[in-house]
Amino acid sequence: MLGVLYALMQRDLKRLLAYSSVENIGIVFIGLGLALAFQANGMDLAAALAMTAALFHVFNHSLFKSLLFFGAGAVLTSTGERDMERLGGLIHRMPQAAFLFLVGCIAISALPPLNGFVSEWLTFQAILQSPDLPQWGLRVVVPAVGGLLALSAALAAACFVKAFGATFLGRPRSAEAEGAREVDAFSRAAMAGLAGLCLLAGILPGFVIDAIAPVSRFVLGESIPLQGGLPWLSIVPIAESRSSYNGLLVFVFVLSTAALTIYGIHRFASRALRRGPAWDCGFPDASPATQYSADGFAQPIRRVFGTLLFRATESVEMPPPGELTPARLRVGLRDPIWDLLYLPVGRAVEYLARRLNVLQFLSIRRYLSLVFSALVTLLLVLALWR
Repeated sequence: MLGVLYALMQRDLKRLLAYSSVENIGIVFIGLGLALAFQANGMDLAAALAMTAALFHVFNHSLFKSLLFFGAGAVLTSTGERDMERLGGLIHRMPQAAFLFLVGCIAISALPPLNGFVSEWLTFQAILQSPDLPQWGLRVVVPAVGGLLALSAALAAACFVKAFGATFLGRPRSAEAEGAREVDAFSRAAMAGLAGLCLLAGILPGFVIDAIAPVSRFVLGESIPLQGGLPWLSIVPIAESRSSYNGLLVFVFVLSTAALTIYGIHRFASRALRRGPAWDCGFPDASPATQYSADGFAQPIRRVFGTLLFRATESVEMPPPGELTPARLRVGLRDPIWDLLYLPVGRAVEYLARRLNVLQFLSIRRYLSLVFSALVTLLLVLALWR
C-alpha cells in the first residue's frame, strides 16, 4: 500500500509509474507468501492457486507497466516534459496514444475485463482459503492483508485517474503541451500490441493459467485444474460452488451495454447538435491554472496519510490586503525509508570514498608497495584458510 501512496504523491509521470511497481511487487509477494503458508499446512490446491495468482500478476505487470512506460515515453518525446503540472489537454493532440495509455490505466487499476483484474481476483480467491489454515495467527493476518489489498486497489485506481486526467485531460498548462503532436506509427504500434495482449489475457485468462500450470507443478508439485476447456471459456480456480469468472462474457456485456446506451441516446434524445460554452462561474476567460492539478488531486490523501507516512509539511505565504504579490503554498515530503535505511549507507559510502580518494595521487613507488602488500596479505589469508 505504501508504494501506491508514494505514487499518488508524485508529479513526475515516470516516477509515479516506478513507485506503482512497488505496489504490484507487493501483490506478487502476497501470492508467494500465501503459497508457502498453504503448502506448509498441506493445502496443496490452495498453494497452487496462490502461486498461479502471483505468476499471473508478474505476467500482467510486464504487459500493462510496459504499455504505461511506452505511453510516458510518447508524452516525453512529444512534449519534452514528464511533469504532470506542465501537461494537460494531450487527448486532443495525441488521441491514439491517450486511448492506449487509458487501456494501461484501466488494466493496472484491476478493472474488468482487462488482465489486471484477473490476477488480483485470483489473489483474493487464495486469500478466501485462509480460514482453513490451522494457525490462528494466519487466520487473522491473511484477511487483514486482503483488506489492505482492497485498499491498495482503490488507491491504485485513484492514482491512475490522476495520472491520466492530469496528463491528457483539461487544457494545456504549458507551451510544450500546447504544441504536442502524435508520436510515430512504430511507437503507437508497440503500444497497441501491448494493449491487445492486456485485453486478450483479460478475456481469455484460462489459456494463460494453463500456460502457468507447469511452473506451479514444478515448484509445488500441484497445479489448479486446466481451465482452457471449460464451457464459455470461464475460469474456475477451485470449484464451481466457490467462485468462477468469465472475462469474455464481461467484455461482451460491456460492449453491448455501451452500444445500447449510444443507440438510446441517438434514438430517443434530440437529434439537434447543440454546442455551448461550459459553465465558467462568471469567468469566461478562465486560465488553465484554475483546473485540477496533479498536486491538487492528491492533496486530500496527502493530508490523511502525509504526517505519518511522508512527514509532509505545508507552508502558506498569504500577502496582506492591498499587496499584489502572489500567494504561495509550499509542500515538503520526506521518505522515511530513504532517511532511515538508504541515506546512512550513502553517507558511509561517500565518507569511505573521500578517505580512499588519496589513493589516486600516490607515486609509482607507493603504488607498487601497495600492490605488493595486498598480494602478501592475500597469500597469508589463503595459507591460514587452508
